[in-house]
Amino acid sequence: MLKSLLSLIYKLKKNYQIFQKIIYLRKIKPKYLFYSEDKQYQKYAYLLIETLAKKYPQEIYYISSEIDDKIENLNVKNIFIGKGLMLGIFFSIIRAQNIFLTLTDLGNHTVSKTKNVDKYIYYFHAPVSTTKNYTATAFDNYDTILCNGDYHLNEIRKRELIKKIKKKELIKTGYFYFDYLNNRMNKKIEAKEVLIAPSWNYNSKNFINENLEKIIQSVLDKDHTVKFRPHPESFKRSMLTINALRNKFFNSKFILDETSENINAMENAKCLITDSSGIAIEFVLLFKKPTLYFEDNDKIHNIEFNDYKDLITMDQKVKDTFGYTFKSEDINELYLLIDKSIGEFTNKDDEIKNFIDKNFYNYGRTAINFNDLIKKDF
Repeated sequence: MLKSLLSLIYKLKKNYQIFQKIIYLRKIKPKYLFYSEDKQYQKYAYLLIETLAKKYPQEIYYISSEIDDKIENLNVKNIFIGKGLMLGIFFSIIRAQNIFLTLTDLGNHTVSKTKNVDKYIYYFHAPVSTTKNYTATAFDNYDTILCNGDYHLNEIRKRELIKKIKKKELIKTGYFYFDYLNNRMNKKIEAKEVLIAPSWNYNSKNFINENLEKIIQSVLDKDHTVKFRPHPESFKRSMLTINALRNKFFNSKFILDETSENINAMENAKCLITDSSGIAIEFVLLFKKPTLYFEDNDKIHNIEFNDYKDLITMDQKVKDTFGYTFKSEDINELYLLIDKSIGEFTNKDDEIKNFIDKNFYNYGRTAINFNDLIKKDF
């Protein structure tokens, strides 16, 4: 009884401290505020934050729902907000000039939208298209979207036209995470692993639940080391499956990757196996190594996807241009496709460079370009 009471008092005290911080932020109305669900998503905002922090020191606030998720920069102020009640209060009453988010469906769930924020700005945490892997309303309530390439502009403008909704401010920034990866990756590592990194899926029948065990076993049977990297959402939605795989393959050449950074996993992989995860685009275009796509379970989260059938998704473009595909009947001979893809995927540098230049803005200079944009748009 006493222990429960003390725990309640401690929780109330912590919530009161968080509430005081919310009131402080509301009072000062910060110029730039970033919200992060957890450390997994920090890397996608890193270049944005670093660029803004140089120009506006002490005016950048990084708000996170994870206590260990902090930006290591003295010019950035870190605030832990938690989840649940305090998170709801924060988004309901906050005042800010610019809030940067990589959450979809703003205003349609816990993260509400208020008129006390001048501008809600979305930045991407994947290089995929907007028309298939996200819900139909995923980006409708944003004021500004930082676009990776023309494909984002075309997709978003088409939705605005179809639904007759207000036009958003679309800014040609490029995909910041491409440059983050490129600045940190070690291209000299001798890759020895097969990386398996599924997307996550609302559908009950999906890659991680239906066929993953067979695929892992097939690769292990040919003496490959398998690194399994679940999507962050899978740790929330499919932990029973993840733990079952951990236990089943405990004494084999199986590695469960639970780290927040995916660079090491991609550096050490000689090929990638996925269904439709955005990591495939990063793996092919930056690490220049082959991806094998499992085709039995398509991921379509947009119930209005047919409205955009005339727009080929970026996911599909990369898959058609550089990918290797297989189905459930091919799993037992997957090793043949692994060997084939590794053997064939050489001398792709020029083709990949041309693809990036054609489809993505400001590759190699997203931070420099954003620094120029600050003067005009922010």
